[in-house]
Amino acid sequence: MSGISIYESDQRKVGDMWNIRNLFRKENTPIKENAQTLGNLNSLDLVFVVDTTGSMKPFLDAARRQMLEMIRSAVAAADVQLRLGLVEYRDHPPQDKLIYRVHALDTVDALRRVINGLTAEGGGDEPEAVLDGMLAACREMAWAPHARRLAVLVGDAPPHGVGARGDQFRQGCPCGQTIESVTAAAEEARVTLYSLGLTPAVADSFKRLAHYTGGEFFPAGHGDAAVEKLREIIVAEFGNLQLDGQVLGEWKSDGEDFAIDATAQKLAIAPGAVSASLVRLGARRLLSQPQGELVGVT
Repeated sequence: MSGISIYESDQRKVGDMWNIRNLFRKENTPIKENAQTLGNLNSLDLVFVVDTTGSMKPFLDAARRQMLEMIRSAVAAADVQLRLGLVEYRDHPPQDKLIYRVHALDTVDALRRVINGLTAEGGGDEPEAVLDGMLAACREMAWAPHARRLAVLVGDAPPHGVGARGDQFRQGCPCGQTIESVTAAAEEARVTLYSLGLTPAVADSFKRLAHYTGGEFFPAGHGDAAVEKLREIIVAEFGNLQLDGQVLGEWKSDGEDFAIDATAQKLAIAPGAVSASLVRLGARRLLSQPQGELVGVT
């Protein structure tokens, strides 16, 4: 486990031509031409994964406010096609009858109604079905093929099997998952996780869950920082849509003859800006792999 996502690790070296070539090697599935449209460029899917057990009653109103503020920030940050989903999780029997419930990706207004309707009840021992909720977000959400995929975990209790007090499943979650396997599933689904821990008890596990996917952990009282981080991500990803559209157009028209330096000269921008655009486009599978080497990449 590298601890950072493909997108985040490649983004850190956007000026490195070797890194651009390496990104395309990771994408082995060609994308159909009719999928490479400019309409995919501003697609953002955001999913909340929320503990709704009884212990969340003192925190649920604050968590609700933070989620709604994140939605407002996402809408205001850039011109994006935003879809929102939510997974609420509780616990395994006999602690609770409801393990998790998936609210499918939908419109902003639809998810606001879901968030406002959340109630905290049930649960038993301190740990909860965190891993089940995360796995459901990765595998049961109908993520858009070329969307930037973000998840935000909100809770006050750690998952089973991490040494928490009173854990009735000390050998591990009944689902058979671990922090490592769930974050591997997130990597596979291209989901970057950001976690908001509402008590000190979740600091270690929530931090690992976030960091292993390239995201960040925010402790209680730092919800505003989480909102600002989300805004920064959206601006960085979607603040150059016109440029990304131009680079994508050149990529499609030039095919194997695509050259970073030539494209930069044609668009009157720096080669590094073309490289950064390619990272954004490639991370969202908007580029099919060239048959030959990228011209100018060594």
